[in-house]
Amino acid sequence: MKPPLAHESLVPGILLALAGTFMFSLKPILIKHAYAMGVSSEQLITLRMLFAIPFYIGVILYYSFRNAHIRHLYVQYMLPVAALGVLGYFVASYLDLLGLQYISAQLERVVLFCFPTIVVLMSYFFFKTRLPKNIWLLLGMSYAGILLIFGHDLSVLGTEVAKGTALVFLSAIAFAIYVLWSKPIMSKIGSQVFTSMAMVAASIVILVFFFVSQSTNIGSIKGSGLLVSKEAYLVCAAIAFFCTVIPSLLVAEAIHKIGPERTSIVGTSGPAITSVFAVTWLGEPFTVYHGAGLGLIMLAVGLMMRPASSASSASST
Repeated sequence: MKPPLAHESLVPGILLALAGTFMFSLKPILIKHAYAMGVSSEQLITLRMLFAIPFYIGVILYYSFRNAHIRHLYVQYMLPVAALGVLGYFVASYLDLLGLQYISAQLERVVLFCFPTIVVLMSYFFFKTRLPKNIWLLLGMSYAGILLIFGHDLSVLGTEVAKGTALVFLSAIAFAIYVLWSKPIMSKIGSQVFTSMAMVAASIVILVFFFVSQSTNIGSIKGSGLLVSKEAYLVCAAIAFFCTVIPSLLVAEAIHKIGPERTSIVGTSGPAITSVFAVTWLGEPFTVYHGAGLGLIMLAVGLMMRPASSASSASST
């Protein structure tokens, strides 16, 4: 019975991954918008989690009462989930925010989404995952597209781009580890509880980090560093809800249904989505290099979908 169930979850899983990718892809656009309003990276990551954390606490409480028979598992896996949450949603997020100060939204999304390559390599070497024969070709196409855009922007914009790209690449590594090692625990406690616990842990660390870094001025309200304009609060709230809460839950469920490898490769469509909004909203340039790079990425995703469907069909017969 397991193969048919795996086949039935493929399409919903892909749709969840695409929806989550779309919302995540709006994040660098809104972050750039917040930076233009004078919000710092430290303020942004803190306000983002302050807006998001009540929702995640609500999810944990809901499932704790609903699933009282497995509540002991929530306690049992609390520490590993917290560690992964800090890695995936504090370390990775903060490095990404720092990198966005130096590079364009388009390049950030392209570099960040090299994490599917990292996920696949880690999955292969650490867990001995059996991969489709064409996976390396498809990943090669995706990575070639990423490098094409990176090489162009590096030659045009100089050393600041290299610094920002390095920070975002480290963010990609951190998030790849989070994605890959989250799957086994998700299968035991559920994707929604896992993600919510991870986010709450990351939020606590972020708040401690922020207020410790602001310790010299904590005595005054202004010194808390969280006073921004009303418009900036709205942007931070949008980032928290539409680019953090909803997509994190969607992607977590996609990982649960179709695995981290397929979820990651579907996510490579993110740079194309970001580019559309970066050009139309932020006025960033879109060159032939961006077009060729994104074309390679989108083609790789499209080709990946066909073999995945065929493989599932074959395994269910």
